[in-house]
This record gives sequence, structure tokens and C-alpha cells, in this order.
Amino acid sequence: MSVPGLSRRNVLALAGAAAAGLALQGCSPAKAGAVTTIRLQQGKPEVVEYFNGLIKAFEAKNPDIRVVQDFNGGNWVPGLIRDNPADVVTNAYSVTTADFTDKGIFADLSDLPAAANADPKALELINSFGRYREGELSALPFSLAAAGVIYNKELFAKHGVAVPTTWSAFVAACKTFKAAGVTPIYGTFKDSWTLGQPFGYAAGSSVNLADFFARMPKTSADLKAGPTVSFSKDFGDATAKTLTLFSFMQKDAGSRGYTDGNAAFAKGAAAMYLQGPWALSELMTSNPKMQLGTFALPGTESPADTQAQVTLDMTFSIARSTPRMAEAKRFVSFLMEPAVVNAYNSKFSAFSPLKDSKVAVNPQIAGLQPLIADGRYYLNATNYFPPAITYNNYFQTLALNRDAGAFLTTLDDAWHRVAARNA
Repeated sequence: MSVPGLSRRNVLALAGAAAAGLALQGCSPAKAGAVTTIRLQQGKPEVVEYFNGLIKAFEAKNPDIRVVQDFNGGNWVPGLIRDNPADVVTNAYSVTTADFTDKGIFADLSDLPAAANADPKALELINSFGRYREGELSALPFSLAAAGVIYNKELFAKHGVAVPTTWSAFVAACKTFKAAGVTPIYGTFKDSWTLGQPFGYAAGSSVNLADFFARMPKTSADLKAGPTVSFSKDFGDATAKTLTLFSFMQKDAGSRGYTDGNAAFAKGAAAMYLQGPWALSELMTSNPKMQLGTFALPGTESPADTQAQVTLDMTFSIARSTPRMAEAKRFVSFLMEPAVVNAYNSKFSAFSPLKDSKVAVNPQIAGLQPLIADGRYYLNATNYFPPAITYNNYFQTLALNRDAGAFLTTLDDAWHRVAARNA
């Protein structure tokens, strides 16, 4: 898979820079008593000030290092092309980030103590995208954003509906609400990106996503060898479940967007809402007295099979070519201290990806905590799609025309077109 703006010439130049960086790892570019400046590339606007506070705390303990936070929406590719990448990079880990891993852009962090303290499941998800060399670890997980079915506790109590733990119980709950004149699930088809949630929940309960996408063809050679998996063959049940979710949404879902959904759900227009934790603050702003909870969509008849959907919302990587490797590793090690990790995730309603974490969780997402603690979670399917595939548009088409066969064929065709362009 290619990365926009990163030519073969630039990649070769970066590989040379990476090799030079390896030779410099044991050297210190700074003179005795001097202050070394490193750059942190960070792409989440809502946490800029928070990270400024972390940087200040780190610098107080490490007066020989100065950290500059570079925030430009997370676009650090220009720095790579200019052979001046940030020393430390934050990413929401996905297939796009993994493409840089394949090219050897990121340093191996497996030797840091923080790697041994990370939840093995989180590391498994990172490594499922591939490694530059066997045994290397390209990123350390800092924050897990977990998502599930947001539900109105008052409506559940009023209609005697318990939080479902099986697929049949979930369908029965939807039918109960519908019979009572309550919209079971509020739909927002107008904004196609919102459809990644219902599809993701259904897919995660039906398919081993990490394994599936690892086996999907990535190159023209893979296509010639003959794919062993496909959307048409492996996503039939997931698509059927997605259509079932759509069937329990209101009739005008096609003309309603995310803002409409937040406003309506806050007013009690539906019992459930398939959005991530980002919607919670907006719902509470609209209706501070609203009683909300979140549960993972059960996709089978065995509660033990249920998993939570997550995004590796923030990970830390270090540029392999940096001549300030020791300083960068010291900074990342500070950020990965349990007290720092846990405080951040508690504040931003996320989950800590550390072993035996005791993070105080927002009660609105506490229903997902047991699954996270047990390592029963999967990465949202949309994180595996290359940017060239406009999957949200395909989800929207499925929501509007309900043609499962055409949807799955379209996904296969789109994926194969991307693979065919990669040597």
C-alpha cells in the first residue's frame, strides 16, 4: 500500500536516514551541560493544553531536555519528506500508521520497560498490522477509546428491559421498544461516517477482524496467488446483523445526521444510539439529567463471546532516524508511567492499556470496563481499511438500499483494486 505524498525516492531516502539514525543511537549530539530539544508531533486539538502540562512536568524532572509540542492536525508526513521528522509521534493506530512501520520509519521500542507493562492484547492489535522486523514493537499503546451501544437507562427501566447479553435478547429488546411505540435505535444515515459504528459492532461480533484483514491481499502478487478470505465469503453474517440494526431505526434515518441524532436522543426519542464516547458529552450538555449507560453489542448466544470495540486512540512511536534517541526514549518512558497513563485516560473517558489498571472510569462507559480488563476487545473494522477505499459511502448505500450482496461485492472489488496497484 502506498502513502500519499511519499514517493519511492523519498522512501529510499528515509531508509538511508533510518540507517544513519541507527548508527547514531549510541551517541549524544549534545555537549555536556547543554539542553537537547526534541519535538513531539501530536494531533488531537482537545489535549494540546493537557500535554503542555505533561511536558512541563517532564522538563522539571529532566532539565537537560526541552520538548516542543508540534500540533498541526497530526500531519507529520511533510517532516518525513523533508528528512526532518518529529522525534516522538502520537497516532491513532490504524493501517495508515502501519504503512510507516512497514517502511521502517519507527524505532523498535520493545526494550523499554513500558512494553512489558502494556496489556498483551493491545500489543497484539498493534503487531497485527505487521512489523518492520520480527520481534520489533513500533508503538506503545497509551489510550484505548472503547465504544458500544449507548442506552437510555430510564427508558430501559420504564419498559422493563434489561441490558441484553445475547443477540436474541438484543433483538427481543428492540421488539419490545417498537411495540411500545419507542424507536429502538436512533439512526443518522445522512452522515455516512456514523454508519461505521453499527457495521463495526456487527463485524466485531461475527469475524476475527485482525486475522481476516491480515489475510486479505495487500499486493498484486497476493491477488495472483489467490485470496483465502473475502468480504463476500466471510462477512455475510456481519452484514445481516448490520441490516437488522438498520431495521430497528426510525423511518427518517436517511435524512438525519449526527447533530440531529444527538438532539433527538437527548430528548428521549430512542432507547439506544450507536455512537462512541465522543457523543456522551454532547448528550449531557443537551440534557444534564439524562441517565446514560453503554454496553457492548452481543453478537452470539454466548455472553462469553461478547467483546468491546476499541480504537487505539493514542500510541507513541519514535522516529528511527532521530539522532536524539536516548532523549526521545526517556520522554516516552515518562509518558508511559502508570500514573501518567491512568490520569490521562480517567480524564478523557478512555481506558488504560496497561496491565492491571485501576483507572476510575466514567460511569457512562463502565459497562465496557469488565471486557477491557479481561482483554476481550477488538479494533474497529474501519481501522483496517486503506484510505483509498471510501467505505463510509458503501455503508451509506447499504443503509439506504439494503442490498447485502452488492455491498459485499463492492467491498471486495474496492479492496482488490487497491491491492492491484501495489507491487
